[in-house]
Amino acid sequence: MAFVALVAAVGWAAGLLLGYGPTGLLVAVVVAGTGAVAAWWCSDAVALRMSHARPATEADCPRFHNLVEGLCIAGGLPKPRLYLVEDDAPNAFATGRNPRHAAVAVTTGLLDKLNRVELEGVLAHELSHVKNYDTLVSTLAVTLVGVVTLLSDFSLRFLWWGGPRHRDDRRGGAGPAAVLGLLGIVLLVAAPLIGRLMQLAVSRRRELLADVSGVSLTRYPPGLIAALERLRDDRTVVHSASRATAHLWIESPLARAEAEGRGARLNRLFDTHPPLEERILALREL
Repeated sequence: MAFVALVAAVGWAAGLLLGYGPTGLLVAVVVAGTGAVAAWWCSDAVALRMSHARPATEADCPRFHNLVEGLCIAGGLPKPRLYLVEDDAPNAFATGRNPRHAAVAVTTGLLDKLNRVELEGVLAHELSHVKNYDTLVSTLAVTLVGVVTLLSDFSLRFLWWGGPRHRDDRRGGAGPAAVLGLLGIVLLVAAPLIGRLMQLAVSRRRELLADVSGVSLTRYPPGLIAALERLRDDRTVVHSASRATAHLWIESPLARAEAEGRGARLNRLFDTHPPLEERILALREL
């Protein structure tokens, strides 16, 4: 609801400043709805393609399939499609609009570096995202933030190049219309940052909930704790990851320390995950 309200507010501001009145709000709502439906339908295919994931056959990854099947039986879930990402960094993500159209992808580094108990903890975490519809919520959040950013950028560029404004503004009036116009400009400038912060809050909360749900699925907290400790100590990053899909992975796949690569400071500023130490401490208290 908060994301929809933000889109509506940006549409109102754009319509107010560009002289389109309620039409701007209507267009914003239609664009947001269309984008959300498209993202809901195609999110899994887009995320898998962007991550260069390929189907993981049972012959190539028997342990992967075996663990997922057991966890799905325990959690009452249909078995998702399984994918493999050729990368040395240990990581994993889940995507899909609902449990019947879900996919779980792991890196080759995760399969190579984690033992069976640790891998089970990671897979339980990802299946919890599927069971709780976190993948759908995250996808819609990304889409609506994108809509807000595009609307704000378009509106500000249009104003910069002399787009239409209300008559009161052209006459230099300093009445309520001028105050609303100023508020509209402030909202258009701040909206992308507000939307991004809302997305980060949703992603971080969902990660903590998935940790707890994953542990309830395996009934063995030390498994996920050990896995998160391995991820914390491993300094490699996923080469095929991007900021568009970073929120899907079990831990941030982007560089967070200067030694790991470029953009570490910016990645930390807009981190989609709680610190691993915080997640580990929370699990130890269960």
